Amino acid sequence: MEYLFNLIPSLFLRQVVPRSMIQFRTVVSLSYKILGDGTSDPPKPPVFMFHNIVGNKFQWEGIGKTILNITRRTVVAVDLRNHGNSPHANSHKYTDQASDVLQLFDKLGVQQASLIGHSMGGRTAMCVALMAPLKVAGLLVVDISPISTPPHFTEFVPNLLAAMKAVDFKKPRLVSIARSEARGQLKLIIKDEFLMKVVLSNVKLKEDGTIGWICNLDGLIKNLKHWTTFPTNFKGKAYNGPTLFIGGQLSDYILPEDLHDIRLLFPNAIITYVPKTKHYVHIDDPKTFLELTISFLKTHYYHDPKPIIK
Repeated sequence: MEYLFNLIPSLFLRQVVPRSMIQFRTVVSLSYKILGDGTSDPPKPPVFMFHNIVGNKFQWEGIGKTILNITRRTVVAVDLRNHGNSPHANSHKYTDQASDVLQLFDKLGVQQASLIGHSMGGRTAMCVALMAPLKVAGLLVVDISPISTPPHFTEFVPNLLAAMKAVDFKKPRLVSIARSEARGQLKLIIKDEFLMKVVLSNVKLKEDGTIGWICNLDGLIKNLKHWTTFPTNFKGKAYNGPTLFIGGQLSDYILPEDLHDIRLLFPNAIITYVPKTKHYVHIDDPKTFLELTISFLKTHYYHDPKPIIK
């Protein structure tokens, strides 16, 4: 499927970012799934979607197909490093995650894309936009702020990762049995059924023939301080392209008092809250989420490079 992106017309070829502007550190080759045939008429940048912590690309496949069918824009669902079928790495810094994404752009011949990211994936998308603004046609961030750190990240998530690591699979021969064992051992800490399904989706047959967690729990725990907070080295930089933050009204991941500092990094940012939704906005109210997302994607899909560089 990779060659299909070479069919995207040369309209986007002038959106080139000098290599000197991007620092590639421990870049890994990300796993991804392409929805669509890599073309659109008129030509529009593809939409890349990034998941939350312990999530994977398949979480976004249903919403991605709806976006594809309505906007006729190719959608690429991505497994970020240390998740899903992507490689494990010692680092889980956001700048490294963003470098992975930029390498994937190069691999697929993508010169400009719209980005959608939820929570950790939203921060990764923000870093991509700040590191390579010419590569980003539009930025949509789902329930996460680059300013404040949600208590959930520092209180619940470390306990969740520790509980996952402590699960005893007892050498099961079937994935279904392993997931049942994990559910039984995690039910005291995970009360939300959707989150439970997300977590259990990480129980699979591994390359070594054993059944267990495919996400890199050790790496995520080791790098906790790096992904629970947003990088501070973007001071003085900004992405001036169209930016939409969609927050859950009942969530504390995007605080109203963050708006001023958010707009220092993303001057054109608009923040909207979906009523009666928590952190998984797209699950709690998929209809409203899709309406906001599709409206944003239809309005913002191509930019002259000059207005989006500070």
